[in-house]
Amino acid sequence: MGEKQKNFGETSRAVSGKRRKLKISHIFLLLLLIAAATFTLYRLNLKRKLRSRIEAIRAAGYPVTCEELDKWYSIPEGVENAAYFILDAVEYYVEPKDIKLLPLLGKAELPARNIPLTEETKSVIARYLNDNQKTLELLHEAATLEHSRYPIDLTLGNEIHLDHFSDLRRGYFLLCLQAVLHCENEEPQLAICSVLSALAIANSLSNEPIIISQRAHASQYTYTISILERLINRLDFHDEQLVEISKTLDNPRNLPGMTRAFAGHRCFILDAFENLTILNDDMFGDNIPPKPILEVYKALGFADIDLITCLDIINKYIEAEKLPLHKRMDVTKNIIHKLENISCFHIGLRSFNLDLSRYISTELRNIAELKTAQAAIAVQRYRLAKDELPDQLKDLVPDYLDSVPTDPFDGKELRYKKLETGFVVYSIGENLSDDGGIGMPQTIKERRKIRNWDITFIIAPGTPHGEH
Repeated sequence: MGEKQKNFGETSRAVSGKRRKLKISHIFLLLLLIAAATFTLYRLNLKRKLRSRIEAIRAAGYPVTCEELDKWYSIPEGVENAAYFILDAVEYYVEPKDIKLLPLLGKAELPARNIPLTEETKSVIARYLNDNQKTLELLHEAATLEHSRYPIDLTLGNEIHLDHFSDLRRGYFLLCLQAVLHCENEEPQLAICSVLSALAIANSLSNEPIIISQRAHASQYTYTISILERLINRLDFHDEQLVEISKTLDNPRNLPGMTRAFAGHRCFILDAFENLTILNDDMFGDNIPPKPILEVYKALGFADIDLITCLDIINKYIEAEKLPLHKRMDVTKNIIHKLENISCFHIGLRSFNLDLSRYISTELRNIAELKTAQAAIAVQRYRLAKDELPDQLKDLVPDYLDSVPTDPFDGKELRYKKLETGFVVYSIGENLSDDGGIGMPQTIKERRKIRNWDITFIIAPGTPHGEH
């Protein structure tokens, strides 16, 4: 009897142990199922959020894929394409023999706005222009065309080639130097024609939905305004010529198309996340994660999280473009603060260029350059008509300006100041500091001495650049 009880007790304990193991395994299995279901719901929720972001982009009229972006970058059917004229013009281009002696293209610096060129520089420029007469003729023809679409394949996404940049740069600076030489030869109407053609060639990039394209456009626009400032200081333009310049400056194509550029950048980001193998050493340098890590990063949903964040950030930049000019930088400061606190686990966020604040800042600078130039031309017209300078910019309204232009950096009226031999119209610029209308020194040596300056348009014959 004792033996039977012993065996029964051992059997009971064994059965109880099996039951406990069975319960534990059931609980473990249940936990696994719950975890799997939770993870599945988590991944589905991420996909839903991502899908809703993409649908919202399309609903707003923007492209999502690189194929859509390529179609979005278009011109009306049946119109002549200025880009083809520009590329054809550069087929006849002859490289300068003395490029080191050329301003803009070479190492030679263009003198301050009131200082004439040396005879040697004039001779070098004249030879360069003479060798490129055919190119110049076709560039001027291209400048009369409104629409432009360069033959680039945006479906390549991040692998796109921008071979037209070098051709465009040659043509643009060729026209700028032609304007400078016409200025030296005291040919105001020809100088106007050349500088406005240069502006039109720069504007051939205005529709291109790529950040680097708009950066090039902005840079060329700045050069154009500085050349224009030189012409107005050294030549005697009559009122009709100043009106012609002012009307041309009023063209919205003059300014960078940053909304289009941000939309294009977003397509490239979506393209990269579609295939994580595109996250290569060009983005990470020597710290590119191994492929297995990238696969885990994608499998755990971090790729979707980062992509959603990327789309939200780009959308904030695009929305900032709709705000009053002086409020746009505040939005970018908040974005930059967020980007500074990204952890190393967010591979996608760390690999893409999402600090686009400098492009908005550049855009505001271009707008300030435009407004100061237009206001300065209005002041010059007033001076021609009344043989005196206005006391304030309000005196130009309504005969020469519809209203006093506002500074894109602080929202206040542009500053105006009479000088000993002329005047300056200026914006306080990115540093939000009124430096009294001191213009940016032209040479690097001068910039080391003068650390702060404003965005200026100075008309003061006989006064060196950046001085009063």
